[in-house]
Amino acid sequence: MAIINGKVYDWSDVSVKLPGLEIEVQEISYDDELEKEAAYGKGSRPRGYGTGNYKSEGKLSLLKDDFDDLVAYCKRKGVSLYKLVIPKIIVSYANQTSKTKTDELDTVTFTKTSQKNAQGDKSLKVDMDFIIVNGIIRDGLKPV
Repeated sequence: MAIINGKVYDWSDVSVKLPGLEIEVQEISYDDELEKEAAYGKGSRPRGYGTGNYKSEGKLSLLKDDFDDLVAYCKRKGVSLYKLVIPKIIVSYANQTSKTKTDELDTVTFTKTSQKNAQGDKSLKVDMDFIIVNGIIRDGLKPV
């Protein structure tokens, strides 16, 4: 990657789109992992390794009014917040000298919501934990 005049990747447009609803995300984080464990035989050195389950999850933060819009959307659709399945969340980022990179969070469902309000807050946010059922596709590359 070429960096010109110190310009690197920065925050970009991240939105959650559902038919008839678009929500602006204040913050998003996500990670994935594939369990791996050393396999031993005779002696104290591993002979190789074995793999286990793949897991991906994340967290996003919304302003309270966007969260309220999401709850209203669920109500209109007749589905509870924790039963809602978002087919894809797309996270795109780029700088001025490179093509746009895209992470696709494939099949997202919420597992937890957290809200904290305190004196002096300039805005109210809701944090939402989620699992990514079909994994994170990074710039077209499937995870496993």
